[in-house]
Amino acid sequence: MPRARTAGPTPPGARSLAASLAAALVLTLAAGLLPGAAAASAGPPAGTDARRSAVFGFKIATFNVLGSQHTRGRGGFAPGTQRARWTAGAISQRGIDVIGLQEVQRDQLRVLRNRLPGHRFWPGRSLGDRGVRLQIAFRAKRFRLVDHGGMMTTFDRQTRPIPWVELRDRRTGRSFYVVDVHNSPRRMERERDRATRKQVRLVQKLRARGRPVFVTADANERREFYCRMTRRTDLRSASGGSTRGRTCVPPEGRLRIDWILGGGPRVLFSGYREDRGYRVRRSSDHALLQARVRVRAPRRG
Repeated sequence: MPRARTAGPTPPGARSLAASLAAALVLTLAAGLLPGAAAASAGPPAGTDARRSAVFGFKIATFNVLGSQHTRGRGGFAPGTQRARWTAGAISQRGIDVIGLQEVQRDQLRVLRNRLPGHRFWPGRSLGDRGVRLQIAFRAKRFRLVDHGGMMTTFDRQTRPIPWVELRDRRTGRSFYVVDVHNSPRRMERERDRATRKQVRLVQKLRARGRPVFVTADANERREFYCRMTRRTDLRSASGGSTRGRTCVPPEGRLRIDWILGGGPRVLFSGYREDRGYRVRRSSDHALLQARVRVRAPRRG
């Protein structure tokens, strides 16, 4: 069998040429001068701007879950943990993406988290025991938590935080804020007034950042809360109504103490519903308010 031919030694000139070419290639890559190299290192991929300006929407709700302490012992409602299970079932069944919850207690929070594994809760227990009472839950696959905080107000002679979050829609990259409110009950008008003034300032501060703001609330007020919030901000109610200057016209029909408000560039509400279905009736003495939100693309130019 003939012997296989092997390549002979590389001439010195060829080795020098190859080394020079290799060095030049390294320098070129480092400088990003090859076709396409600059584009590959220049930040977000093509189409990002289009995604960030796209329309997005979600289903928002508010619900006072009726804290466990109110139904311990004999009464017309089941224990708090059982009612939390029904509440979680109602949230899941109705496809709610973002919800503000009021009167949550620690035993109920544990149940809600276990029964709604696809939702993330803020503040959880991050703002202390008094901070547990107000929770914002959102569907984690749809939204990313970008920022969060709390603002102290007085509720029923106790100081406790009003939580807020900044959420980013994962598909479009656009962000919005949610604030969850519970104001003092009964004849504590002075406490409600002070708290509402602080909540208005918080909404104004968040709106100054140019993103939509939504408020979910058990305000323990009807006309007054609506008019105070809508006169001093660009918030509107999911249930209707209008405010121009000093003229405030609340939504038609029976006014509740629970509210869904929203404002900002290109925000539209639809499908508002006051839900008193079977699970809701067994869970709380409040209705589950829900609506669809559509945030249109910003105007160009």
